[in-house]
Amino acid sequence: MIFHSLVDFMFPSVCLNCQLKIDGKEAICGKCQSGIELNSSLFCGKCRARMANNKKICHRDFPYTLGAASNYDNEVVKKLIYGLKFKSIRSAGLILGEILADYATTINPIWKNFLVIPIPLGRRRERKRGYNQAEIIAKIISEKLKLPLQSEIVYRTKETLPQSETKKAAEREKNVQGCFKVRKPELIIGRNVILIDDVITSGATINEAARILKESGAKRIVALVVAKV
Repeated sequence: MIFHSLVDFMFPSVCLNCQLKIDGKEAICGKCQSGIELNSSLFCGKCRARMANNKKICHRDFPYTLGAASNYDNEVVKKLIYGLKFKSIRSAGLILGEILADYATTINPIWKNFLVIPIPLGRRRERKRGYNQAEIIAKIISEKLKLPLQSEIVYRTKETLPQSETKKAAEREKNVQGCFKVRKPELIIGRNVILIDDVITSGATINEAARILKESGAKRIVALVVAKV
C-alpha cells in the first residue's frame, strides 16, 4: 500500500495521452479529458442497441440495462483504463469515475433508490494490484450521485482467470460461471442497483453478477461502465 501511495504521489508527471507535463497527481491534462466524447443514451444489455429515450424496445427480459460512458476505441479512455489496471495509477480511476458520473447525470439526472455495487475482484488479484479498480470508480459514482455504496454485498466465491486471458465468448462465460454470491440478500430485495465496472467486452462478468442479483431479489439493474468494446 505504501508503494502505491508513493506511485500516486510521484507519477505521472506527464499526461498519459499527450505527454504534456502536468502538475499535481492528475493522470491526464484538462484538454485531453475535455476532449472525451460521451455517449448520450443507455444501451440494451443484450445486443448493445441504443435505447431511444432510455426505454427498452428489445430484449425486455434481459436482466440489466447497459450504460457506457464512452467506447474503448477512444485512445484517452483506453490509456486511463490500462494505467489504472496495469500501471498502478490510481489517479486514473478518479478521472474515470468523473467521466462516468458526468455521463450518468446526463442520461438520467435523477437516480433514486439505487444502491451502487462494484464488480468484485478475487482476493488474490486484489492483493496483488492493491485495490479493486471498479470500487475506486464506484466510490466516485456514490459521492456524485449521493447514493449508498455497498462494496461487500456481492463477493467472489472462487478465483477466476482474468477475462483478458480468455478469447472466446463461451470461454469467458464458463470462466465466471457461479463465481459470485450475494451476502445479506435481504438488503437487495426490491432494490434498484447500479452495477459498476471499468469496461465491458463480451459482458460475461456483468451478466453473471446481474443474474445473481436478480435471483436475490433486485428490482432494476443498470450496469454502468466507462467504456464498451
